[in-house]
Amino acid sequence: MQTGNLRKWLAGVVILLALIAVNAGIWQKEQMLNQGAVMILELAPVDPRSLMQGDYMALNYAITRSLQEQLYQQRQGCHSVPETPCFPVRGNIIVAVNEHRLVTQARFDSGEPLKPDELRVNYHMKAGTLTVGTDAYFFQEDHGERFASARYGAFRVGEDGTALLTAMLDENGKVIQP
Repeated sequence: MQTGNLRKWLAGVVILLALIAVNAGIWQKEQMLNQGAVMILELAPVDPRSLMQGDYMALNYAITRSLQEQLYQQRQGCHSVPETPCFPVRGNIIVAVNEHRLVTQARFDSGEPLKPDELRVNYHMKAGTLTVGTDAYFFQEDHGERFASARYGAFRVGEDGTALLTAMLDENGKVIQP
């Protein structure tokens, strides 16, 4: 009898802890969306469709092209020369933003203090491509034409470097409504 009550109580505690953890994660993302620094990245989009996932736009960012090349060259050197360190597959980049919050430059983080117009942003490698934030934007079926005009992605960046995509913008910087 007592073992059955203990199991029920333990199951209730586990469920409660899971709910607390999920809600804490949601609260953190909401805080980032409300208070995170704004960053706008120019897109270099690809336009695939996924039958399993619905309509989406694969995203690539213009600013990461030079970083990708640096990463490729550095990886060639670090694999051929034993003492040469490799950039990690996850890390930080430093982006400089202008007065319109558009990213103008990016470099790998070397640990230096940030300037007032800079943000520290997490990156990760996915399928050999350097990715900042997300690599896809999902939209409702039959809205593909509307998002074909997307030229920029607007992000909110948290203090920990996490970047959340908040909107797609057209060539004039206006939000494309879903």
